[in-house]
Amino acid sequence: MYDEQTVDHAGQACGASPTAAADAATLHDLKKAIRREKIALRRAMSAELRPAADDAINRRLLDIVRTEKPSGLVAYVSDGTEPDLTPVMRYALQAGITLCLPRFEQDGAYSIVTVRSLDFPASHWGIPEPSADAPAAPPELLAEALWLVPGVAFDPACRRLGRGKGVYDRLLARGTGKTIGIFYELQRCAELPCEPTDQPVGRVVTESGVFGCTNNVRS
Repeated sequence: MYDEQTVDHAGQACGASPTAAADAATLHDLKKAIRREKIALRRAMSAELRPAADDAINRRLLDIVRTEKPSGLVAYVSDGTEPDLTPVMRYALQAGITLCLPRFEQDGAYSIVTVRSLDFPASHWGIPEPSADAPAAPPELLAEALWLVPGVAFDPACRRLGRGKGVYDRLLARGTGKTIGIFYELQRCAELPCEPTDQPVGRVVTESGVFGCTNNVRS
């Protein structure tokens, strides 16, 4: 816990209200503290809780994918503490949905590439990542694809807090199809501090349900 305004992951509040007057340094400190707290909670999930939560998240995502039938699916490979989306990615490959994943580039940025399997080596971060010869995803596909976006924290307005490098904020700012933030319930906050460059998501999926901005649209 980082200050008197922080409460537990049931999510009453995480830091000051985003409408409060705060300079950039204060926002940076608030976000840093929330990241530290939520990452610690995620890492501390028990070996019994995590697989059950992942299964519930994947079942809800599979319902969405089967219903909405996107032509492309932008997903991610879990770092071991994020929800594991392997079942959804396997379904996309089997169903003929173009599967796209992020790949770290030498200039420090990330690109989105298409893959035909989930068999690729670990990157220098230790996380499996598409190979250098995986082709870039066409912009028109990314504009229509369903994006599954990881994060560190979220709130009922579908604001999302990432790791602090702005990777997904830059990717989402280019224009995407529908976006879904993927989180565990313990990452929920009542309000997140935000900046103009922060990109919200359209919906959030946790082990407890599917949530639209401020309203639970499916449980």
